[in-house]
Amino acid sequence: MKKQDAKQLLGEVFDFGQTAYLGGASAVVTFMNSTNITVDADNLKNIEVTKKDLKVKTQLSGVPEKITFVSWGDNNKLPVEVMDKMYKNVGVAKNVEFNAQMVYGDDFMVLKRVRNKDGKIEAQEQLPSEQPKVFEFIEYNNLNRTRQEIGNDISLFQRSYVEIILSADRNIVSLRHLEACYSRVSVMNEKGKIEWHGYSAGWHNNKYPDDLVITPLLDSDAPLRDFLTRTGKLPNADGKTVDEQGMRYVLDVSTPTPGRFYYMKPYWWSIFESGWYDFACAIPEFKKALMTNSMALRYHVMISADFYDKLFKAEGITEEKKKKDRKAKFLKDMNEFLAGGENAGKSFVSQFRHDHAKGTDVQDIIIKPIEAKMEGGEYIEDSEEVSNIICYGMGVHPSLVGAAPGKNSPINGTEARELFIIKQALCKPIRDMITLPLLLVKACNGWDKDLQFSIANIMLTTLDKGTGSVKVIGDKKVN
Repeated sequence: MKKQDAKQLLGEVFDFGQTAYLGGASAVVTFMNSTNITVDADNLKNIEVTKKDLKVKTQLSGVPEKITFVSWGDNNKLPVEVMDKMYKNVGVAKNVEFNAQMVYGDDFMVLKRVRNKDGKIEAQEQLPSEQPKVFEFIEYNNLNRTRQEIGNDISLFQRSYVEIILSADRNIVSLRHLEACYSRVSVMNEKGKIEWHGYSAGWHNNKYPDDLVITPLLDSDAPLRDFLTRTGKLPNADGKTVDEQGMRYVLDVSTPTPGRFYYMKPYWWSIFESGWYDFACAIPEFKKALMTNSMALRYHVMISADFYDKLFKAEGITEEKKKKDRKAKFLKDMNEFLAGGENAGKSFVSQFRHDHAKGTDVQDIIIKPIEAKMEGGEYIEDSEEVSNIICYGMGVHPSLVGAAPGKNSPINGTEARELFIIKQALCKPIRDMITLPLLLVKACNGWDKDLQFSIANIMLTTLDKGTGSVKVIGDKKVN
């Protein structure tokens, strides 16, 4: 919209989808379009898959004729929606990437626990010549990529899966990461165990029968015992040793969250439900509308995502055209209310509700007068505030990812280094899950029982010790 067209906008209402411009009121409207990402454990939808409808046949005997999978979100699109929301916000996308990079750490270490001359147990790093089979397995399976994939999934969904593939001689020959976004799990059986993993790129658009692969899911509470029992290396509950001859199994390498059995709810998703994500996305929308309209604005009107849904329901409007017309009328009424000097002193009533769980008031409409002249620096302080809160919710210090911590909050190199060390220490639970598949391989393939696996930390050195970094496992430096 060009500057010379400004006079033509007077009194007009323009709806741009996520934003709207009220010409008479000189106001920009932004819609807080947040998706409800709460997974209600008591209201999960089920997806029944019949074995005869599958185009990709499972090779494992004993698969039931019908398996019921649990929908991830009300419409089974939740992971896709979360990914879309991540990429629409610079801060969220960068924080997810940063957390995944911190999980990756430094080298993958093969260690052997030995007793030293003082009788204490210590871990010695192994050479490829000392453990050739182990290093061959790691290199052949591109474990570096696998841990990157797991880090991405857990940082975003707090959930990840690894497929274990066996050879004819019943050794594990391959580990393959499975995208959490395309993974679904079956309903628990009567013993409280989730038995099946369904993998399909079409879950979110109801095309899952075309490429759905169903694989046994190992018991997340005792995956090693379950795997060894299924492959006949340990006796089952009846004391019998039975190899079910399965060639593929899926291992859950997720980190748990309380109250979730099927799909985790990451703690950082609180930025969606608290409204801070909406506010962070509204700021660039507002500034974009400001630049597009090339004129001074008097008001910024923020409308909640579900306002129109409640309005349509209250007035019994169901047809799409009538919904569009009602929305246009609302914007026109808002424009007339805010426009002109004759409206000075009028009162505006906006419905709000109190969220007892969060202790905050949730408003449907917020009208914020804009007093200062628009010169391009609007909402800088608000942008800094919301960036810091999002970083806080995602466990990332703003200074480590380049976000503005505020004019009065500089940090020096020592503080940054200590923050980096603390962040790596907090990654240990996820790194333990990344090494879990190799514990199954060790037990199945007969590797040395004293072997253990670890991901080294990157420790930034101080200037008096030279620039660069060293690798550290626990509190020991590895040369």
